[in-house]
Amino acid sequence: MSKRILVAIIAIPIVLIPIYIGGIWGVLLLVAVAVLAGFEFYDMMEQGGYHPARWLGLIWLVALAVNGYGRIAEFLPLSYVLAIGLILSITYALFQEERPADTWFSTAMGAIYIGIILGQAVSLRLRPNGLWWLLFAILITWANDSSAYFVGVTLGKHKLWPRLSPKKSWEGTIGGWVGAALAAVALTYVLPITMPPLYAALVGAVAGALALVGDLSISMLKRQVGVKDSGRLFPGHGGMLDRLDSILFVIPFVYMVVSTFSIR
Repeated sequence: MSKRILVAIIAIPIVLIPIYIGGIWGVLLLVAVAVLAGFEFYDMMEQGGYHPARWLGLIWLVALAVNGYGRIAEFLPLSYVLAIGLILSITYALFQEERPADTWFSTAMGAIYIGIILGQAVSLRLRPNGLWWLLFAILITWANDSSAYFVGVTLGKHKLWPRLSPKKSWEGTIGGWVGAALAAVALTYVLPITMPPLYAALVGAVAGALALVGDLSISMLKRQVGVKDSGRLFPGHGGMLDRLDSILFVIPFVYMVVSTFSIR
């Protein structure tokens, strides 16, 4: 626990300060996060016996991530980046004699899964009040994860999904959803954002459910390839993907909510 707290104290400012500043520093942070997560993803694929085109996948991943930046999207639309990456990755796979389809799928999945979702983080940051909405997404995810952990440790008895995550319990999961809902309501009073309390509670609860799906998706991947953590970047926390797993599905959801309903 002491390691987890220490790493969190160090990591939180490293992430939040560039997000607050925005501009080139925010983009550089995004590129660093995308590359680290991509390396971990392709490392896991290789440990599982797959043969992704690592460098092609990383370049494609970064291109998808920074495409959320308006000026880049105007120069090279997202559909172009997707099409070029798919064509190049399948062309590479055609020259592989062993399991070429697996090479294509593993290369494309890493780039699209990590790149497009991180690109949504950039798009959210660039919206009116985007800084606060991105902070909202991060904080409700942390509230979900922290509540689920502490409720699960103290009250957890009924296993949620032993095949994918043996330590998760229904008690902890529901505690996480409640924590995310309460945090969402509290943040509408603390942050300069506009959202009715009941609506905020619903958004927080759905975000908690999506955080669980994100967590379980990485757990599924790790179990299939036979690794405990995606990496060792954060002592007591695992790798970058282990830290991103929950929020990767929350950020697009918050972006959709804010964009669809034109919330400021």
